[in-house]
Amino acid sequence: MKLTEIGLLPALIATLSSGCAALEPPPEAAPASDRVVLEARLVAVESTLAELDARLDRLRQATDGLEDQRERLTAQDRKLAGIERELKETRTAVAGLRRKLASPPSAPPARGGGGASTGGVGADYRAVDVALGGLPGGEGERLARPIPTAVPASAREILVYVQVATGYVEGGPHRFRIAAPLDGGREAAFYLYAVGQPQPGWAYNSDNVWLPMPRNRELILQAEGKPFFGDWNSEVRIIGYR
Repeated sequence: MKLTEIGLLPALIATLSSGCAALEPPPEAAPASDRVVLEARLVAVESTLAELDARLDRLRQATDGLEDQRERLTAQDRKLAGIERELKETRTAVAGLRRKLASPPSAPPARGGGGASTGGVGADYRAVDVALGGLPGGEGERLARPIPTAVPASAREILVYVQVATGYVEGGPHRFRIAAPLDGGREAAFYLYAVGQPQPGWAYNSDNVWLPMPRNRELILQAEGKPFFGDWNSEVRIIGYR
């Protein structure tokens, strides 16, 4: 009996040894500590990925905001360009108005003057701007103003423009005579009326009339009335011929 038990003992030991070998992990499986390390690394990587995703979202939002700002800036640039154009046009219009205000009153439309014109009012003519100076002061003063060569000798008629402005001035009523000498001692003329009186303002009168072209190329200016004393001015111009 003892011999049998002694014989079975090696077999039992071999069986237990094979069972323990079956319970051992395979050689390629990672130890438990390595698994913990890997899981920790995986958690860290997932956290980093989540943070990168959040950063990417913030960058996308910032980019969208920059695009909106760029569109607003572009719209503002267009508005500023339009305002600059309007400002330039307004300055040009203001400069034109200033030039008009600085220039003397424009001559009214031409009309015939008491038989002085020898042709129709609608006949072709050439525009000029020839200044002949101012009107005489008064008391029958008579001036002869030569007509410059800007008006050719071939002209048959001249369009004469006259204006007078009176402010705070003494002198009473005045009648100015503008005449073109004709053959035989005759003259073709028209008259302009003005009154000088102390007044806190200005009064204006003007006219333009076709006169025959004087053969001696002189225009006669004459004033009837007491000489003006104070603020007043006048001018005589030839503004056309035919």
